[in-house]
Amino acid sequence: MTKPSRAQRLDEAATALFGASALLDQVRLMIWDRENLTVTQLRLLGHLLQQEGLSNAELAERLYVTRPSVSALLERLERGGFIRREVSASDRRGINIWLEPRGRAAVESLRQELREYTTGLMDDMSDAEVDAFISVVGRFVASGSARRARDLALEANQTA
Repeated sequence: MTKPSRAQRLDEAATALFGASALLDQVRLMIWDRENLTVTQLRLLGHLLQQEGLSNAELAERLYVTRPSVSALLERLERGGFIRREVSASDRRGINIWLEPRGRAAVESLRQELREYTTGLMDDMSDAEVDAFISVVGRFVASGSARRARDLALEANQTA
């Protein structure tokens, strides 16, 4: 039997990642039903939980979407009482985004429910498997972040 090619292994890895992501849908959909929030809206709220006062441009970069897309997301979240927008104190032309109590509660609830659910899924894994999982997922995230930074730099150079 021949060893699978790198392309085949990467395809298997992508399939495994899709399966892992699908496991989390159960919790995300529960929050979506309860709060009427999309996955992207939840991600936006999560970024604000980590660092409030971000601008539209900063959120667009972190979410990997366009500024107009962020503006539409923010409009819906503001109408729902999840966030508020304020004129920037340092740049009167800029707007900073802040979590409202409802937004903070939604994202904290999601994180807690995801944490409980995922730790339950990993109960059957050995310590070595958990360590390997942490290492591999961390490397995957770092690789994706580096690629995104390169893409943004390339886009900036093309528009300059």
